[in-house]
Amino acid sequence: MHLRPGRAMGLHQALALCVDHCDAAGLTGDGSWFKTVVLAGGSACLPGLAERLEKELHDYLPSSICNGIRVIPPPCGVDTAWHGAKLISNLSTFPGPWCITRKQLPRKSRLMW
Repeated sequence: MHLRPGRAMGLHQALALCVDHCDAAGLTGDGSWFKTVVLAGGSACLPGLAERLEKELHDYLPSSICNGIRVIPPPCGVDTAWHGAKLISNLSTFPGPWCITRKQLPRKSRLMW
């Protein structure tokens, strides 16, 4: 993965880097668990984004890695993230392992309060 100096990484490059790292880690035999990309949020609803991203990944990655990659647009449109949060909040284990308190957050966190 090569970037020109002073240039930000494109979405397809960032995703390809993640897929490449997952493949290199060899966590599963067939690698199918990381080959389905589900987009979420308002920008993910841009017409043709899923198709273009999938095509760019197929062009950017070696065929041994990109075979089987699918990019899926948000199933609930711009409300996908909200629907996911709703599902998690209704679990019997919520908030348990899903949340941390402000005291549990490491002091040198990058988050701003």
